[in-house]
Amino acid sequence: MSPPGMKPPFILASNSPPRFTFWHPPPDPEKPACPYQAGFTVEIKRHTPPPPFGDPHYGPGPWPERNDVDLEAVTQTELVLAHPPFGHPNTVSSSSSSSSPTATTTATATLTILEPLAVDDGRGAQLVVCSVTPSPCPQKSNGHGFVAKIFDPLYYSFECPHAVSEADDTPWLADVDYSHEAAALDHLERMRNGGRTGLAAPRYYGAWTFTLPITHAGKEAQRSVRLVLMEHINGHSIRSVSLDPALLSRYTEADRLDILAMVLDGSVRQRHAGVDQRDLAARNVILRSAPISSPSGSNKQQSLPQPVIVDYNIAVVFELSRLGKRPCQFAELPQNPMCIYWGMILDFGGWIPREWQESHKLYQEWLKERFGGEAAEQYAPVEVELEFSDY
Repeated sequence: MSPPGMKPPFILASNSPPRFTFWHPPPDPEKPACPYQAGFTVEIKRHTPPPPFGDPHYGPGPWPERNDVDLEAVTQTELVLAHPPFGHPNTVSSSSSSSSPTATTTATATLTILEPLAVDDGRGAQLVVCSVTPSPCPQKSNGHGFVAKIFDPLYYSFECPHAVSEADDTPWLADVDYSHEAAALDHLERMRNGGRTGLAAPRYYGAWTFTLPITHAGKEAQRSVRLVLMEHINGHSIRSVSLDPALLSRYTEADRLDILAMVLDGSVRQRHAGVDQRDLAARNVILRSAPISSPSGSNKQQSLPQPVIVDYNIAVVFELSRLGKRPCQFAELPQNPMCIYWGMILDFGGWIPREWQESHKLYQEWLKERFGGEAAEQYAPVEVELEFSDY
């Protein structure tokens, strides 16, 4: 027996010194291949997500305790079947109100995957372009133009990517991601419908659930999977553009900084509306193909794509969190981006000037030039003295 406080991967044998072993997910012959490929079709039903939970901003939430579960003693299939998604067993009725006045209240629909965007066993949530019939949005009467983000715990990584030789509680992780994403997208959609502009978020078409068959211990079973539906943004992420010389060459440095300014503006307007996305990075900004005019003086006639901020699985909706509404929400205008991003190192490598990576002061000078002067009138006053970096 192991000494008190000692657990795998340390193993003691009689008359032998301790040896270190690595845990890996055990063979899981019952686990089907990831099904979310073009042609996959399933009936989906509207669903009421649980309140967001699972991090210090929200607390543990309603998820039942299960400290007796030994994650390293079961297969991923056994874990997922033993712990189905948490939440209301009922789906939203067809008479329930939707967060979007442009969305229908269809209680059930047929989802067909047209194209996988980010699908892989072990990646976490799966992203697919899909059609939905009947359409949850009258403006998309053909049922096309949607993206589904599918929170299937069977295709989250069972092996923790952040700790060597540890298992992850994938049903818990999937529910946490689902609760955060649905809460943030729903809140932003409601704010948009209430008249807020410039939120730089995708349109949201609700939370849904579906079931998939699976064979376990020789018996047929059904398991539930949650998803959210949003609009399909036709364009590339800033990260993918930055890594493609041909795509990047379409934008001058002035263009890239114009777009970056729009990203930061959208972020502070989201905060003003009550949401902190908490993961602003080049990979999470999609450049919508529909053009808008560049605000920079030298490129006024050039059209630029509109940036859309995506990925809200770690986002915080202030009024649903332990802290409640933040002071910035009560101000007439959003915070100046200088107040939020002055001391931050932006994760936009390849898009921002290389000099910024060597001199934070150059970046701060750009912030001051871009969001100071007359531009500052669009935001709440800067009430603290901003000091330039020494490097």
